[in-house]
Amino acid sequence: MPGERDPSELRISDLDRERAAALLATAMEQGRITPAEFSERCEVAWAARTRAELLAVLADLPGGPPPELAPLVLDVPFGQVRRSGQWAVPELVRVTGFGQRTMLDFTEAVIRRPEVTIEVAATMSATHVVLPADAEADTDGLELVAGSVRHRGPSGRREKPRGRLRRLLPGGGREPEPVIPVQFVLRGRATLASVTIWHPRPGRRR
Repeated sequence: MPGERDPSELRISDLDRERAAALLATAMEQGRITPAEFSERCEVAWAARTRAELLAVLADLPGGPPPELAPLVLDVPFGQVRRSGQWAVPELVRVTGFGQRTMLDFTEAVIRRPEVTIEVAATMSATHVVLPADAEADTDGLELVAGSVRHRGPSGRREKPRGRLRRLLPGGGREPEPVIPVQFVLRGRATLASVTIWHPRPGRRR
């Protein structure tokens, strides 16, 4: 897509730096890196400004970087893609498949950041986005040529954003009352495409 920005050059947050430092600490405890390497890599991590700079200090560790730092690209021409349940949501989800039908269900997803970007660049496609209860999607940056954007929900109106970050605790539990609102930003340009955004009632799933 013309003017598309390389995800590796996107700016990172302090939360990303903290998570990288925690992964480096675990690697040191396991003997994968030395205390000196840990100190050097932490210094690089805290000074990092872009995703690429941060990923460089994690690239050679088992399991690689946290999944939310790597963009999720969904490209299945004339196929169907579904993400649902407790899936780890990255900062950027990119939908690109020609003739693709995509379902992104965030109602039980693990979201660790206050903003999630969904980039739609698929042609002759249908994309369905199911938001967490009380969350909202910003579609101002989404351009559909010979297509449509529809908001569906029980009230037929858009609510103020009150979605919350959902985090898995050790052992698989969830934080009882996360308080940081989550904003879903849809952007991109697609032809002969439809995007449907579902706003479910709190406590209910579609």
